[in-house]
Amino acid sequence: MKKLLAGLFVVSSMLTFSDEVIIRGGLDVFNDFNGMSDYITGDTGDNSLGYELGVEYLKSVTPNFLIGAGVAYQGHAKAEGKDVLLGSWYDGYGDYYEHTVGYDDKVYYDSIPLYVTAKYEFDTRNKNIKPYVKANLGYSFNLKKNDLTYSDKVTQSVYDWYDDAYDTYDYTNSSASYDTKIKNGIYYGIGGGVQINNVTVDLMYQANYAKAKIDYKDGSGSEEHNLNVSRVTLGVGYAFQF
Repeated sequence: MKKLLAGLFVVSSMLTFSDEVIIRGGLDVFNDFNGMSDYITGDTGDNSLGYELGVEYLKSVTPNFLIGAGVAYQGHAKAEGKDVLLGSWYDGYGDYYEHTVGYDDKVYYDSIPLYVTAKYEFDTRNKNIKPYVKANLGYSFNLKKNDLTYSDKVTQSVYDWYDDAYDTYDYTNSSASYDTKIKNGIYYGIGGGVQINNVTVDLMYQANYAKAKIDYKDGSGSEEHNLNVSRVTLGVGYAFQF
């Protein structure tokens, strides 16, 4: 009889814990690429911003601890291509020119991670405010966006008196595209934030692991490099509780 009562108590306690479905989005506030050092600098390219959209299901296992699973679409920022300056000069009109060879900025891949997630909520005097920490671990399905492109180009900078700025024009002497395949890898994230009523705001350090296989244009072979991307993401979500 005692075991039965204890079992009923555990079941009734679990039923009082709320489950959550969280719809979330985020923007990357910092990005870093690791790998392909002959082709990229490791920084992000100009006018490039990483983002994500996802959904998570979390189930309470204690009043403060939830576990579950999630899926997201993560659009990674561009990797800054590595260029070599061969020469620079001014023409008779005062326009400035740079002759460079190297690799163009490319979005090498986006990711769809499937992951398990764990979240611990801290008690406060106000039950509507819940600081929390969380961690994700899963597998990243990486989607190739562009091939690696090599170019020999001249960039002309012309001063625009009307806008008080320089307009730039690229003239490509030659270019070559290398077939690039992106392999899947591990995904993880760790961070924390606060949930106010049903709205969540958090900062997450996240990383996707990948390998890039680059086939030579002349068909003589290929090479493979790590192409991992890590970042800090500011996320906002809405928790549906039931």
